[in-house]
Amino acid sequence: MSVPPNYSVPPERPPTPDYGFQPQHGGPTAPEDPKPRNYALIGGIVVGCTVLGLGTILLLALGLTRGGEEADPPAAAAETTSAAEEEATTPQAEETTTEAADDEIGRCLIREPAIIGDGLELLDSCEDPEAFWTITNMSYDVDADVDDEGGLADTQVAYDLCGEEYGAARLGETWTNWHWVYSSGTVDSLYCIEAIGNPDDEGRLPYTPDTDDCFPDAAEWWIVPCDSDLAAYEVTDTIEFDEPRELDDDEATAEAACDSDFYWKVVDVEDRTTAILCGNER
Repeated sequence: MSVPPNYSVPPERPPTPDYGFQPQHGGPTAPEDPKPRNYALIGGIVVGCTVLGLGTILLLALGLTRGGEEADPPAAAAETTSAAEEEATTPQAEETTTEAADDEIGRCLIREPAIIGDGLELLDSCEDPEAFWTITNMSYDVDADVDDEGGLADTQVAYDLCGEEYGAARLGETWTNWHWVYSSGTVDSLYCIEAIGNPDDEGRLPYTPDTDDCFPDAAEWWIVPCDSDLAAYEVTDTIEFDEPRELDDDEATAEAACDSDFYWKVVDVEDRTTAILCGNER
């Protein structure tokens, strides 16, 4: 039986503990044995921030600043700057950082963005054919650390910036995600992003399937026209929970009370089930 779609990105480079870039994508889930009532639990959709070091991009130089230019060495006179002068310059620096972040909101990124300085490289226009994500919020002033694999030590900082809805897939809506750039164990910038909805080269659209949607047999969630050769499954019904639930396989099978051959769990970053998709093979 085919492995179902999962929200993931194929590994490219191993993670590094000191410098890099991380997406929130989770990893693939293997198929499991069929469950009672002729239902087969094909797999759970992992949409959270269980960072497995996928798609890591390394910083090219330790001396980079925003814009990719090397920082000038501090002048010797800076050592004698008075406390009053430091206080006077601090608000201006914070204002500059805020303005830089505000300037990036609404801009667009390619699907697998590249690092530039302590942020991500932006496209000149969201009309660019490579535009995949739009930045809904971002900050260069994030008080957060990363673990030894470059993952966020505490995902609450991402919820605070992006919103609770970024922690789970939303049926029928475009993908959401967050990215961060880190160095020396701390986060330099954090991006909240949402897929624009543009198709990829195969005509797949970055949406989480909903009732009557068809999706391909792939390692990620996409939707495709049901008359497409790529259509492997069709969603016949959905079950959404008002509050996320911790369901084991037997409990999920009992909840999947719909007339279909298969079902999939939609799981948030806390590994709680937020919805169940019921469907059949095309």
